[in-house]
Amino acid sequence: MNRASLVIALAASMVATVGCASKNYVRQQTTPIINKTNELDDLTAQNSKAIKDVDARAQAGIQDVNTRAAAADQKAQSAGQQAAQAQTSADNAVHRVDVLTDAVSNLDNYKIVTEAAVHFGFDKDF
Repeated sequence: MNRASLVIALAASMVATVGCASKNYVRQQTTPIINKTNELDDLTAQNSKAIKDVDARAQAGIQDVNTRAAAADQKAQSAGQQAAQAQTSADNAVHRVDVLTDAVSNLDNYKIVTEAAVHFGFDKDF
């Protein structure tokens, strides 16, 4: 039985020494992982901040472009209205010129509508 108790004692001591890790060993093994995780967290925070900054600038740029596009559209509509008014005025002027041209050309083309004879008394001045 001595042998059995010796085998049990050796097995128990082996399990006790192999399965335990000291705090220093765990700290040595986890410190690089923790440092790398912290570094990646910092990079992620910087990237998130940069993305938000780019998004804010893009939104401001889009708003500026939309404002300028609306102003250009308003100016284009105003120019279109002015062009329509100018076309109407030009059409009216052409019509009036046509009427005046017809009137002037017909001044020399007169026709006798009626003929009348007026008789005056001899030696009378009224």
